[in-house]
Amino acid sequence: MRIFIFGLLLILAPPLTLAQDIPKNNQRYGGTLIWGACIKPTIINPILTSYSISASLLDLIFSHLVRLNAKGEIEPDLAESWNISPDGLVYTFYLRKGVRFHDGKECTAYDVKFTYDKILEPRIKSPFRSSFELVEEFRAVDKYTFQVILKRPSNTFIYRLLREIAPKHLLEKVDLGSCSFNYHPVGSGPFKFKEWRKDDQITLEYNPDYYAGRPYLDTILVKVYPNSKDSWVALMRSEVDYGIFLEREDYEIMKEDPAFKTYSFPFDSYYVIFYNPDDVLFSDKRIREAIAYGIDRKALIQRIADGYGLECIGPFYPETLGFNPAVQAFTYNPEKSKELLAEAGWSDLNKDGILEKEGRDFELKLLVDSRNPTFKRMAMFIRQQLQEIGIRLRVIIYNNDRELTSEFLEEHKPQAQLKFFYGGPSPDEVRYHWSYKDPRRGDKIWIYKNEEVTKLLELGDIIRDEEKRKEIYQEVHKIIYEEQPACFLYFPYLFYGISSRFQNTDAYFTINMPTYTIKDWYIEEQ
Repeated sequence: MRIFIFGLLLILAPPLTLAQDIPKNNQRYGGTLIWGACIKPTIINPILTSYSISASLLDLIFSHLVRLNAKGEIEPDLAESWNISPDGLVYTFYLRKGVRFHDGKECTAYDVKFTYDKILEPRIKSPFRSSFELVEEFRAVDKYTFQVILKRPSNTFIYRLLREIAPKHLLEKVDLGSCSFNYHPVGSGPFKFKEWRKDDQITLEYNPDYYAGRPYLDTILVKVYPNSKDSWVALMRSEVDYGIFLEREDYEIMKEDPAFKTYSFPFDSYYVIFYNPDDVLFSDKRIREAIAYGIDRKALIQRIADGYGLECIGPFYPETLGFNPAVQAFTYNPEKSKELLAEAGWSDLNKDGILEKEGRDFELKLLVDSRNPTFKRMAMFIRQQLQEIGIRLRVIIYNNDRELTSEFLEEHKPQAQLKFFYGGPSPDEVRYHWSYKDPRRGDKIWIYKNEEVTKLLELGDIIRDEEKRKEIYQEVHKIIYEEQPACFLYFPYLFYGISSRFQNTDAYFTINMPTYTIKDWYIEEQ
């Protein structure tokens, strides 16, 4: 009889709630997370939104086909499982049944297809469109089976599918750029949109029908402040619980305060001096090496970042697949720099501290984005360092990317640019910056052209064997660093603080920042 009653209870119970809605240990349901942001929200639409606090909220309001976990690994979300055809051209995803949007409509393969089709549609102008140019077709085989057919194989393509899924029934007949959905989004994620006030305060509430069980928190409240300093002050006053992108000096104060938990780690994006590959001066490898030896990266990190930086020795972030531990960094050695420059025919004949060759002073013209204060400080430091080895640095300021027209470049003839390159968990990001055949290269003023590197990156994207791919990408690392098409500087740190009342937060505060894990945060009972 007991077995029958227990079985009946299982049948009558709501799906996925019997065990999952029971708090574990000292975890409990309830409470509000107040999130302090310092960038005004944009529209909230998975097809169009790519930045601001809105991009983080997407991860809470919507589900993904697949998602990235704290370790940088692809894991299931709407797709319970998937397989790839032997020729690498067909990805087949098998979706969970019974997942519902917040309005009660089931989320199916037709919604997945709709989302990616809209991203690919030229007139929509989705910021993600260039990531899907190798797609031949998106196909909904049936209600719970979704396929992607590619024009060529790609091992890293699945990383491009890290998009949130939008509801077809609400968006197929509206103008995506101006529809009311953008300010009242409906997803299938762990939190539901509740309110967007005129002061840009946004409220989310827990989704009781979330397929993986309800989140512990009842509410997430986003408050927007003019800048990170104001956000930090609000955090110290307990007006908010969580602050993002803290300043270093604020982090130093908070980490000594037991009322907060603080996190810092090197970001997987890196600063470089990227050379104009068509400039005659930098066709001589000795010049590029001399600059690498002539910049003290440890001192740069100390001066610009108060020591919070990780030296960059190539395009792969440490501990990723392509990072080659055998690659030796260019150590600071100004005497070696001078030797190389002398070998290249540069000497200080008039004893003014600047090298000359054939009547021409050695002057490096560097593009610097004025919007980034770190860039400006770095340029000053680099100027001092290069002066010591006989190179004059002339900074060419620009205020936005639209200024970098062909006319501007022709007038100023810059030879290098201070840049911030994104690394990411996938070698796909390395290909974006370092393969001259990558279709997403349209926003670059200069393109690195190395046939061998491009072929290796393409090969690594096709070969299935993980060890062989590792060897290929590590060879790419070796070639690029030895060739020095850019002077690699450092990976900066990110700083975060949250009220110590919130528990189970460690999975979020990693280099991958999987925002959906906020569903697992809870307020510890006192």
